[in-house]
Amino acid sequence: MGVDIDLLVKRYMAIRHSTLGMYNEIDRAIYYLSDLTGEQILWKAWRISSGYRHDIALPWDRRINNYRISPTGVIAFSTDMDGDERWSIYTYHENRLELVSGEDGSINNLGEWSPSGRFLSYSSNSRNGVDFDIYVYDFVKRSRSFLYKGDGIVNPSRWVNDDLLLAVKMNTYQDTDIIMINRRDGSEVNLTKHEGEAINRSPIPIDEKHFLYITNNGEEFTGIAIYDLEKNSWKYLVKEKWDVEDLDYRDGSIVYSVNEDGESVLKLFSFEKREPVEILRPGGVIDNIDFTREGVVLSINSPKHGPEIFITDLSGFLERVTYTPKIGVSEESFVSPKIFRYRSFDGLELSSLFYKPLRSFKEPPPAVLYLHGGPESQERVSFNRVHQVLLSLGIAIIAPNYRGSSGYGKSFIHLDDVDKRIATVYDSYHAVEFLAKKGEIDDKRLCVMGGSYGGYLTLMMLVTYPDLWRCGVEIVGIVNLLTFIKNTGAWRRRYRITEYGDPEIHRDIMIKLSPITYVDRIKAPLMVIHGAKDPRVPVSEAEQLVEALRGRGVDVRYIRLEDEGHGISKVRNRVRVYTEAVRFIYEKLSS
Repeated sequence: MGVDIDLLVKRYMAIRHSTLGMYNEIDRAIYYLSDLTGEQILWKAWRISSGYRHDIALPWDRRINNYRISPTGVIAFSTDMDGDERWSIYTYHENRLELVSGEDGSINNLGEWSPSGRFLSYSSNSRNGVDFDIYVYDFVKRSRSFLYKGDGIVNPSRWVNDDLLLAVKMNTYQDTDIIMINRRDGSEVNLTKHEGEAINRSPIPIDEKHFLYITNNGEEFTGIAIYDLEKNSWKYLVKEKWDVEDLDYRDGSIVYSVNEDGESVLKLFSFEKREPVEILRPGGVIDNIDFTREGVVLSINSPKHGPEIFITDLSGFLERVTYTPKIGVSEESFVSPKIFRYRSFDGLELSSLFYKPLRSFKEPPPAVLYLHGGPESQERVSFNRVHQVLLSLGIAIIAPNYRGSSGYGKSFIHLDDVDKRIATVYDSYHAVEFLAKKGEIDDKRLCVMGGSYGGYLTLMMLVTYPDLWRCGVEIVGIVNLLTFIKNTGAWRRRYRITEYGDPEIHRDIMIKLSPITYVDRIKAPLMVIHGAKDPRVPVSEAEQLVEALRGRGVDVRYIRLEDEGHGISKVRNRVRVYTEAVRFIYEKLSS
């Protein structure tokens, strides 16, 4: 093709993002997180006559993953070091930074400010490294107090008033409860006791007697319910044929998004009319909603433009706030996927995304099978830098939502649990087979790639269909289910056992379903990428894989990142690592 691959990849990997937009009524600015400086930190934008003026919101150079602005203008934010996900919480006000909790190896999850702006809630596992307790920070007294002793993961959410805090207790990843805790005496009541499995999350008080929340209690898909605190009763307000994924409330109206087969739809529900109305379809994923007096601030991640901040009115008039740099790359060149459906080995119908390059060096084009993580996640209609650079090189992308993915109902998400996991491997193969039979891809030029659980699946595809692949790229993936469960962060272990199995009970099954058991079957050249500070899938997973492959003389290229965790957050690392990975894929598929 006569293309400078290194330069092309650098252009795409240098593309920045903007996300988690929120409006602050005190300075009338839209705040957001962006990696414009090379690390994700907090920015803000003011409206001016020619559009928006942007500036850094506070003096900080480490990654920020979350923030909240109090009614009095105090910023609270959480930050980690080199991707280790050991979040510490700080406040920033009047040019003064103060540590609230952390910087001691503990994990501290940011909660919410109380209505008066005096109290900030957060959870921390500082007591034993496993269980998360809830604390309250008094910004006036600059003091923190213990509120609630947790068992597992519990995350503080919105306040009903300055004395009553709502929190979400995680029983499993697919079963949660909303509890209410009294700040004065620490007493607690479970408001969403239920039978069977149900998600209850995202509570938003609309007054001191009622709150809205997202639930799938008694249903396959999540909807919006209202809880009456005086009557201790609840009912559905909104039911959809797909999952409700986010919501916000203001002045008698709810703005919410629905995940329709991987793509978000924004809707409005008013208590006056009580009939949902569609506002807009952004052609991507709505990551966050902030319903303000100035409009609805949206964080939209679309393959058409990447993750950016927008604001819309209730008629659907959409105004773009951020234009993050894309040097040497045009948004017009980005490719959006088509959704196709196919049947797997047992007749189960599945959904997949297919990105076809605008042009290719060969027809039909070579392809990368890209496998999402989770596994309780979903391949969404969103921007992926690696997808787009591969597409620009003439390589197609297949991204299936195999059984066990989220977004397709409560039953579907459990179809891969423990001993059923091998079915996801067959699901992924049948997506490739379907497109190959239609002549959409060249099944002699294939690569398989994925991160985290997608890395696990990448390895399982390599050992199950060893002659199908020209190469593989495995990123922060699980290699051995037994060592993964043993070494993953202690606070995660009980929740991952329900998905992958308990070594005390399912040892034989976990060995049978571990890629390391079949490592001698791998034939294709493999690139392995892993962060040394990964708290979820420890780097020891990659080390045992690389050692085994090198011992057999397999072509394996290993990139270990000392200053990253579960993924790649730093722009400089992203540029370096994916330049190598894309060059590796292109060389194998074009030769």
